[in-house]
Amino acid sequence: MIRTRRSTRRHENVDRWLLTYADMITLLVALFIMLYSMSAVNQEKFGALAQSMRREFQALPEHNGGKVVGAGSIVDPVEQQVSRLQQFLQEKGLQSQVRIRHEERGLVISLLSDGTLFDLGSADLKPSAKQVLDQVAEALRALPNPVLIEGHTDNLPIRTAQYPSNWELSAARAARVLRYLVQKGGIPAERLIAVGYADTRPLVPNSSPANRAQNRRVDIAVLKTSQNALRFGSR
Repeated sequence: MIRTRRSTRRHENVDRWLLTYADMITLLVALFIMLYSMSAVNQEKFGALAQSMRREFQALPEHNGGKVVGAGSIVDPVEQQVSRLQQFLQEKGLQSQVRIRHEERGLVISLLSDGTLFDLGSADLKPSAKQVLDQVAEALRALPNPVLIEGHTDNLPIRTAQYPSNWELSAARAARVLRYLVQKGGIPAERLIAVGYADTRPLVPNSSPANRAQNRRVDIAVLKTSQNALRFGSR
């Protein structure tokens, strides 16, 4: 009888330990399920919040330092200056000589060399160019953005004592415009970069005199960012 009672008690003790262990496992499983469900809910809420904010930001126009006026409308200083410059060009009848376009890198003011900036094969600014550049400088002074000045030529070769190739001519024209904007336009020199591309980045194919005239130009690019400014060279 004594042995039977002892074995029964031992069996009962083992069963009680297993029950306690099973209860602990059940509680841990329940805890992990609860934590997982809480995490899934937070992810859903975060995703919904991010999507809502993305929609709100996409609804706003892209601008640099825009000011909120009136009933919450945003005034873009770049667009303000573009409107003023376009009005000046219209008043002077220069729409065909000065063109404004938007690119990924920013706003580009394209000045055709022929008839506006330079004589053929020259990097000396014409009197008519100074009036246009004064208006461009006024627009640039109102903006903090870095500015890239690019000289471009057509594919007709040039070989003079002063300009052995189109590389020297395009670089000299870009540098001349930069110097005018600094000395006469009051633009801080550290904001400006000048580069010459010769005939390597035409706007249109050099297949006719009219197309070559479009490619002989100086582009003034108002960049969106100062980082890696040179990689934003035009086409």
